[in-house]
Amino acid sequence: MELILVLIVVIVLCKILGVSNEMIIAGGLVLIELTIIAMLLLFAYFIVRLLFTKRKKARFSRIDKAENGKYKVAFYIVDGEEYPCIFPSEVILNDKMYRTDKEYHVLFSKSMKKVYDIYTIITCIVGFFASASAVFMTMQIVSMMELF
Repeated sequence: MELILVLIVVIVLCKILGVSNEMIIAGGLVLIELTIIAMLLLFAYFIVRLLFTKRKKARFSRIDKAENGKYKVAFYIVDGEEYPCIFPSEVILNDKMYRTDKEYHVLFSKSMKKVYDIYTIITCIVGFFASASAVFMTMQIVSMMELF
């Protein structure tokens, strides 16, 4: 909500200062592009972190808020200790996705003391390729717009 109010104030100030509508739209498109690039970098960071993990057997224990976290995450027991998943848990189908009677293979990050479960791995890979595609496509659109 605050972000929308800030954007409205910035747009009104730009109009008062005489900035053209085209420049305001171009500025908005730049902000969107920077957001997409930030998403790409975030997923790239987590994929690089995946390269330094070890595969471990784990048991799902619970879904709860992690220490110093805002969102509910899945917790897994690895080598007798409980560790949170690095990404938030799914909000739907929790009973189907996370089962206590099943043994899972997770990727364990010793330095972060967190695990990557299969859903996190899929999210990282799909998010990276979707963000990369979005960056590529928006750059193509921008390059075509310069021709006109």
